[in-house]
Amino acid sequence: MTAAAVSTESAAGLYGVFTVNDVQVALPLSELREVIPCPPSFEPLLASAPGLAGAVNLRHQVIPVVDLRLVLGMDNASLMDVIVIVAHEGHAFGLLATDVHGVVRVEPDELFEHAVGGSSLPLFSLSFERADTVVCVLDSAAVQALPGMPVVKDTGSGHNGPGRSGAIEAPDRTVMLLRCEPFGLCIDVTYVHSVIPELLVKSSPLDGPSVRGVVRLGDHEVPVIDPLAFLGLGSLPVGGAERGVALNFERGLIVLSVSDVVRIVPAPPEDVLPLPESGLPASGYLEGILSDSGTDPYLLLDGAAIRASEELDTLAALGLPVGGSESTKLFQPQEKPEEEEETGDGTVLKVVRKYLTYNAGTDVATPLAYITEILSYPEDLIPITAGGAVQGVFIHRGTAIPLVCLPTLLGRGEPPEREGARVLLVESSKGYVGFAVPALRAIEESVWEQPPQGELQMHAVLGTSPLVEVGDGEQSRMLPNVDLRAVGMAY
Repeated sequence: MTAAAVSTESAAGLYGVFTVNDVQVALPLSELREVIPCPPSFEPLLASAPGLAGAVNLRHQVIPVVDLRLVLGMDNASLMDVIVIVAHEGHAFGLLATDVHGVVRVEPDELFEHAVGGSSLPLFSLSFERADTVVCVLDSAAVQALPGMPVVKDTGSGHNGPGRSGAIEAPDRTVMLLRCEPFGLCIDVTYVHSVIPELLVKSSPLDGPSVRGVVRLGDHEVPVIDPLAFLGLGSLPVGGAERGVALNFERGLIVLSVSDVVRIVPAPPEDVLPLPESGLPASGYLEGILSDSGTDPYLLLDGAAIRASEELDTLAALGLPVGGSESTKLFQPQEKPEEEEETGDGTVLKVVRKYLTYNAGTDVATPLAYITEILSYPEDLIPITAGGAVQGVFIHRGTAIPLVCLPTLLGRGEPPEREGARVLLVESSKGYVGFAVPALRAIEESVWEQPPQGELQMHAVLGTSPLVEVGDGEQSRMLPNVDLRAVGMAY
């Protein structure tokens, strides 16, 4: 064991696993910052180090990238699909990888120590067994110590202080950014009851200039309004209302129809500009303009004035009960995990977790810890189908596993092309399920999460999944947080 090697006891815990050619490699999850797609080419650096492929520009930070195959003398003819961004002792670098295989928990007695000969610092000194495969635990310090190896200061992914390991401190004011094409609107999150990822509106006797219809929330049909029409700013284009934002009123709920929910951000007073005296329709429901350098301006809704509106409060009171049973209510309260902290009104959870983002007909996210392994599309698929989204059965590590087309299940497309598709292997109490998806995006950290609003409904997975904000800065976006373990229970 070298001085740089981590002891068996301290290294035990959660590990992210990826492959380099046919070798499975692991990193402590605390060191795996994110995973990004591999670009067609790398930027050159004025440096020479074993395996240095060049650099990649990641959100205006230059990250050196290492090809471990060149360091170890492996065949480097195959394509590498992703770059694993490693953060170690305040520095960051990238590693080329073939694929990502999810997260595993390794107990102390499952780690094996290795003595490696020679005077140079070995790249690994620990390993463990996973489904009959040996996984090598990479020593990040050894990579950084390669002769001439450049590394950069780890600036993180935009979450500083306590947010890196747990809850993020709440700013004085936090707003939810919304798109109502062609406008951007925002509202203080304390007025938001919940977010509806997929808005399914049906007509009702309440329809009018501002009211678009009703949407079912739990055991009530709640009025849906066009915020632009209500504010005198025109109206949303036909087909432009993809999502909904439910607001709390004294006597019920109102849903704002919006094009998209962008993200949740702090709104310091210095970033809120007063409205001009002319140029906007007269409205008592606009407080100002939220403007921050590098982002589009957003009209700031006056949540208190909106909630005090007699017209909207009357509409909220007209929510129609539909007599749903307990099994059909979508918004039942649930117990929250002990480690998660919540804002005062239960609108968002301010936590940082690693998520896998991917395309499933639409971009979605799933906690990385929920995914056991990521596989290529199976070549030996047995087309035994049960109808619907089930494509057949394949054999992996001696186990027969059903393959489910996730875009078909979500109602967002046909089965993906086999070339380039990936299978997300998920374990539930009923066994393993593989979910076929067209493409992976990245491994990213969450910033805010909407708490679960009720039981996941298989006929409307997107509509009953909470939202999560991932990424930071210009890369930040709100995505449905799809619990693949819960979905896997249905198969």
